Amino acid sequence: MSLFCKISILFLAVLQFFTPLVAIDLSLAAFAAAVAVLLSSLPLMGKGFKKITIVFLFLGIGLLLYFQQPSSVWMAAVTSMTSLVSILSIMQLYSIPIQLGNYHLAVRYWLTKSFKGEKALFLFSTVVSHILASILSFGVIPVMVSLLGDTLKGKISHYERFISAAITRGFGLVVLWAPGAINVMLVIQATGVKWSEILIPSMILSVIGIATSYFLEAKSHLADKTNFAVESAGKPHDSEISARSKAVHVFTVVIGLLIFVIFLERVNFGSSPANRIMFAGAIVVLLWIAFFAKRPGFSATLQNYWNKDLLKTVDLAPLFISMGIFSTALQKTGVLALFQPYLQTGANEIGISALAVIPVLLIICSIVGIHPFISIVMFGHILTSLQLPIPAISIALCLALGGTISYMVSPFAGMVLMLSKFINCRAVDISIYWNLAYSSILFAEGILFAYFWGLYFG
Repeated sequence: MSLFCKISILFLAVLQFFTPLVAIDLSLAAFAAAVAVLLSSLPLMGKGFKKITIVFLFLGIGLLLYFQQPSSVWMAAVTSMTSLVSILSIMQLYSIPIQLGNYHLAVRYWLTKSFKGEKALFLFSTVVSHILASILSFGVIPVMVSLLGDTLKGKISHYERFISAAITRGFGLVVLWAPGAINVMLVIQATGVKWSEILIPSMILSVIGIATSYFLEAKSHLADKTNFAVESAGKPHDSEISARSKAVHVFTVVIGLLIFVIFLERVNFGSSPANRIMFAGAIVVLLWIAFFAKRPGFSATLQNYWNKDLLKTVDLAPLFISMGIFSTALQKTGVLALFQPYLQTGANEIGISALAVIPVLLIICSIVGIHPFISIVMFGHILTSLQLPIPAISIALCLALGGTISYMVSPFAGMVLMLSKFINCRAVDISIYWNLAYSSILFAEGILFAYFWGLYFG
């Protein structure tokens, strides 16, 4: 079953890649591939994701059957979020050049060479987590733990808090703007805002978030010195030259990906932002992989992607497809329109306060176990169906902010659970004791930023 699942996921990604390039209608093939992914992935899913996937699947199918929707709506429903599945599989490819290029050695070199105090070390760790997460997504957690763990343990105070704050905040803030971040795609899909419109304000907000994290930790939790021995200045060693070269590689890839996506958007390539992001991501990573084609271990690394990394999408792929079926059913059957008058009345009463209500609802849902992916889709469709005195860009930023904070403060968030397992601490320590105060400050900053950005640029 796993073999059929992997083939189906890759076939779906290939179809999505070629859809903007050919004149042939591939919608039927995409529908068949999506059904194959759904059926083959369900038996392989974890229990938590499987339950919510089945709930959305039955709700969506039930609505489509009850309202006797035509086959064209069924096809649109099944394929409405398949682009996200393709983006997931494409972004997993970035683990191949990261492994082949030994980029972890560059990070470790700068960690042990350049920092006299924990404050600078914390800022560096957060920024590196942020940059790597823009191309590795969840894969940044094991990478950064392996880099920071042995290097930092015993050499800094409050090791668990240090590594948790650096990684969760670096990763959590990147989902505000990164092209391959599912949160960004869901926000764009729910609000209709272009990726290029949300990129600049989201990047500014992420910088604000990193700066806030640094000053908050530096004030009370970071020591002035570390136990690292700092090398004396002089002629750069070979290791330093190599580390600089690898750093340039990573920055080039990230900047190149951003520029490529913006270019495709300007020339109206494809039919959706997801098409452009997936196409740009695929081209950039294939070029990066080709750069290492003659590197020893190339075949083994490709084999590892096929055997392990590709299957990391198995929990999310059917979830996205079932969410797409449910959200399309809500729109096409008119169910959402039944509640619109009541929601509009509530929206008129709270007015501009909706900016604060939006992320609060997402955060509350995440704390009780509802994934931000689901909340963003549900609230996004509801909010955009209303007439709110708020620019669409402000709504998009608030949805993105709510998702970001949800990742940090929910004990059920995959990032928190994965990190707690890797560093052997409680999930509630990471989400509540170490991130709640920071997230509260970020919440206030984000709401004000979204309001003023929408006021002047919306």
